[in-house]
Amino acid sequence: MSKSYRTRQQLLDELQELTSRMMEAEETLRAIRGGEVDGLVVSTAEGERVFTLSGAEHPYRVMVETMNEGAVTLASDGTILFCNQRFADIVQRSLGKVMGSSIYQYISSTDRQLFEALVERGLKGNSKAELALQTGGENTAPALLSISTLQHTDMPAVVCMVVTDLTEQKRNEEMLAEEKLTTQILNQAAEIFVLCDPQGRILRASQSTSSLFGRSPLFQVFDEAFHLLYPDGMPFILLPAMSGKFLHAVEVNFKHGDNETYSFLLSANPLITHKGAIGIVVVMVDITERRKMEDSRQKDHDKLEQQVEERTLELRTALSEIKTLKDRLEAENIYLRHENKRRHHFAQILGQSDSLKYVLYRAEQVAPTNATVLILGETGTGKELIAFAIHDMSPRKERPMITVNCAALPGNLIESELFGREKGAFTGADTRRIGRFEVANGSTLCLDEIGELPLELQAKLLRVIQHNEFERLGSPHTIKVDVRIVATTNRNLEEEIRNGRFRQDLYYRLNVFPITVPPLRQRKEDIPLMVHAFVERYSRKLGKQITSIQKEAMKALQDYPWPGNVRELESIIERAVILCPGPVLQLADKLEISSPAFSSTVRTLEETERDQILKILSETRWRIEGKNGAAAILGIHPSTLRARMHKLGIVRPETKEPN
Repeated sequence: MSKSYRTRQQLLDELQELTSRMMEAEETLRAIRGGEVDGLVVSTAEGERVFTLSGAEHPYRVMVETMNEGAVTLASDGTILFCNQRFADIVQRSLGKVMGSSIYQYISSTDRQLFEALVERGLKGNSKAELALQTGGENTAPALLSISTLQHTDMPAVVCMVVTDLTEQKRNEEMLAEEKLTTQILNQAAEIFVLCDPQGRILRASQSTSSLFGRSPLFQVFDEAFHLLYPDGMPFILLPAMSGKFLHAVEVNFKHGDNETYSFLLSANPLITHKGAIGIVVVMVDITERRKMEDSRQKDHDKLEQQVEERTLELRTALSEIKTLKDRLEAENIYLRHENKRRHHFAQILGQSDSLKYVLYRAEQVAPTNATVLILGETGTGKELIAFAIHDMSPRKERPMITVNCAALPGNLIESELFGREKGAFTGADTRRIGRFEVANGSTLCLDEIGELPLELQAKLLRVIQHNEFERLGSPHTIKVDVRIVATTNRNLEEEIRNGRFRQDLYYRLNVFPITVPPLRQRKEDIPLMVHAFVERYSRKLGKQITSIQKEAMKALQDYPWPGNVRELESIIERAVILCPGPVLQLADKLEISSPAFSSTVRTLEETERDQILKILSETRWRIEGKNGAAAILGIHPSTLRARMHKLGIVRPETKEPN
């Protein structure tokens, strides 16, 4: 407790001491100003110095305090030993704060080097220069500094500085410069500038005004000098026309002499200050040439209208010809549709095998309906041909089927491609675009490789299939469509569902009527028919005469497992035709697969069943009946097994006789 008491007492003592010192300083300052002090001891870089303030100097101090310039006495280190009230006013500080402070706090950093050089020259004689003094904050004041050394003093390196405030002088110079610039503008401007007093008497005018009259219109009333007219011939009177408002681009005419007329656009604004309206500024822009050009354009316009009337009959004839061309194009469009049908109908689906006939039978069953069809099969088996066949046998065949390859488009473009977009829907969407669902309205939309569709778009597709409605990207408006969906895929969608890559609810919506296209290796009996068709097609295309095919080549083609299916077969035949030198087709390359343990990327239910039957038949050495036969192991009747083998194209391989 005693320690805390002593600390407070010490603080009170220090406060009392500071108060006493402040009172002594104020008393000293009062004595200095009143001329009661003969000398002042000041601490400088050279030590303590005595600055005399004898009573004999009192008249001079009075003179210094009353002069219009600032007066400053500086020590060698820049300390202000004395200054008058005028200097304190210039730097916008109190006299008490300026006395004893450093002169450098009133010199800007950019002028400091110049000031030091000025002081150095002042110690040798007299020097003058214009500088900017800091007047508080970021403000500065222009000033003329005159520096010279103090004579008759015992303090070395003490200088006297006289500061002349140039603020008013600079302001007057700027006003003169502005006046000079205004005069130059008035003399050089092509427009007519007129300054009037509130009664409309002309006080100043541009050189162009004098050129218009051939004399100066100064001190005349504006209306009496110009005699302006509105385009309808009514006189224009300045003051009534303004009536307290601005005039902007009012068209007026000025008659010069007997036959010459000038057209102007007149604008007038009152000059208003805190004292009220002190004048009117009138600007007139010469539009005489523009008016002549407009009259000329009107004549050209009238002439053009006459030419348009003369060409009307020619345009009617041209429209008749356009209609004829339109009808021709429509007929050609119908022809192209028939060509498309011919290309994609059953004639292009080659084969006579039972498995292919079953696929076509299924397609004929579902084609007349609006049911969604899911076409399954390996790549290259012709799934898209089946889709076209279904469309061409449907009631929607009059409109073209629209196809979207879900695997060929980047994920960020599939949504825009399917549902369309509005202008500005995303970066780069510069135009409005209709999606495939809108284009396919009233027709069939084939979603090729549906298994490649991104998971986030599958929900939107499900909504379209369920409700036949969607929104374009960037649009809140719902669009209703009537579209039949035919989807194809080479993926095992059930496996994709288990792996989380395909929505189960979408699968159920697509799998209304599934059709599985068998791979080529399960319908080898169709290979000869396809080979002959492909040979004929490419022979005709390449201008060759190929009349037969080597038996060994046909045997190799039938024994090959065809991982690429019909597409791979067609490519191999095309290459063989290109390289064939004579009328007998020979294979260009030996047919080999990269891995003996070949398996398709997609295993359908029928293929799994076929592989299981082949495995059991191999284990029983193709014995079907009996206790240890394949039928007993599979748990089915032998006749049922034979029927399934026939349907799945399972044939016992031929055994070669040993040499």
